Amino acid sequence: MLLVDTQQVAAPDRVAAVNAALTAGCVASRIVHKDPAGDVHATMHLWTIGPCKLVTAHATGLRQTRTPKHLRGDDQPEMLALAMQSRGLAQYDKSGHQQLVRTGDLMINDLTSPYDVNWPDDGGSSAFNVTYDLLGVPVDLARRAAPLLHTSPLYSLVQHHLGTLIRQAPVLSEDPGAPALAAATVELLRALLVSAAADDRLARPVRADTQLTRIMAYARQHLTDPGLTPARLAAVHGLSERSLYLLLRDAGISLEQWIITQRLEGARRDLAAEGKRHRTIAAIARTWGFTDPSYFTRRFQRAYGARPKDFRQAARSPD
Repeated sequence: MLLVDTQQVAAPDRVAAVNAALTAGCVASRIVHKDPAGDVHATMHLWTIGPCKLVTAHATGLRQTRTPKHLRGDDQPEMLALAMQSRGLAQYDKSGHQQLVRTGDLMINDLTSPYDVNWPDDGGSSAFNVTYDLLGVPVDLARRAAPLLHTSPLYSLVQHHLGTLIRQAPVLSEDPGAPALAAATVELLRALLVSAAADDRLARPVRADTQLTRIMAYARQHLTDPGLTPARLAAVHGLSERSLYLLLRDAGISLEQWIITQRLEGARRDLAAEGKRHRTIAAIARTWGFTDPSYFTRRFQRAYGARPKDFRQAARSPD
């Protein structure tokens, strides 16, 4: 859902429109624009992913401050935001902890206490918002973990997952699997917080609860690697192959079939993409882990009812 696009708003009304959108998409706060009389512009979207929300924003320089007064007047459930800086720099100050957030960095924003975020220049950020009831970790643990996220070995995994979620939000929010995707994202976030906070009391149950999620997230991240095998997945996650297969069986997942299906879908998207017309079919197949062109053709035809060459030609043909 589009919250605001200032190209559709008259210049004198843009500051008010941006402020209203930030309040609707985030939480009540004080917003001060760097140059309110200048060329204020912003684009904001709100996507619903299962019971969670994903907010994306790009805007000219501004400062957003959530004060104790805002907290007292807020009747929303207690929430936490996992944010990724998508453009520019952000200066973040919470409870005396100051952090410079660069493009691509993750940041935890506990929305139950005051904070100050400043974009000195044009910037962009996306945030996955989840209630603490759904997240299932104490507020104090989240606050303890916030400045230590980068120390967790799960950081890059969650970073990749959230980045994919942001890029594909319009499609994923409408997918029938959106509630399951939200649950998986929440589990990864919980694991990241426990890992960063080094909370031994919660670490063991969280690791058990999120094991399958972490395995499948790793598999998605390495789909294009021909070396993605059950043995590798098991070794990376400290399991025997037997234990891996038992875990997947209980979840109703055939690993080999799942990998092939995901790779075929990736190849199908690339074959249909206008920006990849210069690439040969064999090159696209190799990109998605298919080293045998004949095998790729057979599996593709079985899945989509057409050879890759015919599918690509049909995708290029006008309606």
